[in-house]
Amino acid sequence: MSDKETICLFGAGGHGKVVASQLSRKKDCQLLFGDAGLPIGSSVIGIPVVYSTIDTSIAASVLITIGANDIRERLQTEAQTIGLNLSYFIAEPERYFSDTPGAGSMILAGALINRDSRIGKGVIVNSGAIVEHDCEVGDFSHLAPGSVIAGGVRLGRAVLLGANATILPSVVVADKTVIGAGAVVTEDILVPGVYIGAPARRVPSNCRP
Repeated sequence: MSDKETICLFGAGGHGKVVASQLSRKKDCQLLFGDAGLPIGSSVIGIPVVYSTIDTSIAASVLITIGANDIRERLQTEAQTIGLNLSYFIAEPERYFSDTPGAGSMILAGALINRDSRIGKGVIVNSGAIVEHDCEVGDFSHLAPGSVIAGGVRLGRAVLLGANATILPSVVVADKTVIGAGAVVTEDILVPGVYIGAPARRVPSNCRP
């Protein structure tokens, strides 16, 4: 009988494949996929799809490997409500210098988390993203590849920080704000919305596609 930990990655799309690939290199574990859109018995990158819903039949630790903040939050909340064990993943512990991240969080290869920062639950810190010292990253936020938050930044809940975006020191960002790719945030964002450019400015709702 194997003593390996079994981890169910719920979400077998692009983000799920990335997490699975990194987990399989870093941890001696058995991986399974769950995905509502794939038939049970199929496989993705050689990993079997065993579950289609979040329910008590899942006999494994769980990570919700879906990039969309709202879906990840909904599914993780369902998993917590029924008492499933939520895992977390740090691809490179030698680049992580703060307290343990919240349940369900994923810190991917190349990411750097510096001293005395707090990573909430269900957070994605994607490939090569940087969280400097004394930051707070709110629950279910997503820092896309190459994004940077400087020292003392406070991100609210379910913030999406686009690829290569930068937030300057001590800035506060409201819940559910979207920062576009390559944007530079130089001052507090207190009104949720979509912000783009350098310096970042809010896109009027009637101008969004």
